[in-house]
Amino acid sequence: MLELDKDKKVLIGCLASSFIFYHTARQIYSYVSAKSREWVPIGIVKGLHIYPIKSCKPVDVFAFKCTKLGPMMEELEDRVFVLVEESTGKFITARQKPKLVNVESYMTDGILEISVPGHPKLSVDLKKVVENGRTIRATLFDNLQQDGYDCGDEVAKLLSDYIEEPNYRLLFSKEGLYTERTCIPDDQWWNTPVPKRKDNSGFTDLAPFLIATEASLKAVNEKLDKKVTMRNFRPSIYIEGCAAWDEDKWAEIRIGEAHLECFAPCTRCVLTTVDPEKGEMSKEMQPLKKLREFRLAPEGKMSKAHKDSPVFGVYAGTVNEAYIHIGQTAYVKYKPTVF
Repeated sequence: MLELDKDKKVLIGCLASSFIFYHTARQIYSYVSAKSREWVPIGIVKGLHIYPIKSCKPVDVFAFKCTKLGPMMEELEDRVFVLVEESTGKFITARQKPKLVNVESYMTDGILEISVPGHPKLSVDLKKVVENGRTIRATLFDNLQQDGYDCGDEVAKLLSDYIEEPNYRLLFSKEGLYTERTCIPDDQWWNTPVPKRKDNSGFTDLAPFLIATEASLKAVNEKLDKKVTMRNFRPSIYIEGCAAWDEDKWAEIRIGEAHLECFAPCTRCVLTTVDPEKGEMSKEMQPLKKLREFRLAPEGKMSKAHKDSPVFGVYAGTVNEAYIHIGQTAYVKYKPTVF
């Protein structure tokens, strides 16, 4: 009889524990589900950057407009220029020529102003460039091709001499030119919708916006002997105030009236090892080497696609166009799981 009572007590205890576990699990699931449907304030905008020439120095701005084609402020547009080899059209970046990160540019009144260290500023009249009508077909990532207007001999010589390579031309992207960049290849991402790209949106790598956070930068620097800056990671939008790697869980982001959809983590390459001040690549391959120790893509489709390319930041596209500025609060909707 005593044994029977003991068994009953054990059974009741097990049932009670199961109930508590089930109830707790449901609460956690409900919380996560609710959180993913709500706009949650996570921090403020600390920096905004536009990169007129692909792989070159950014223009730091107080505000820009989030558009379908990327960040824009007055005549400044993101990555509408690229440097290519004349005969092949193959583009070149700071991955091959690190000193490109010190090429400065600005656009105003239809004039591109460009300068390299040790040389006076050079001006290119973009109206004349378009009127001249000479185009070159650029070969971009995944061998996709896109036309751009040739910006002329003077700027071509300046940049070719600077990178110490002959026959490089600066191209200007404009709506209406030929492009094969209709979408991002499905095999590059996990199971999320792939945004359409038939838009002549400049010479961007993969997406109009790259967003990174101060806390994630700090988490990387805590593991490095020689600290790096956010310029090593070249974001469009830089946010402070949230937890490290919080961006892994973002589904959408809202800043003022601007609404962006986060659709892919940003996998990193040797460009992160280029010192943004010296224009030299790190001999220690940092911070890329350290990131590979703890920020590789999770096992599965992403891991197979990206292999040893670590994750830092998130790519986003525009849902609702609007201006944003430094100091604004950023709100996000969360996904149930990271990535």
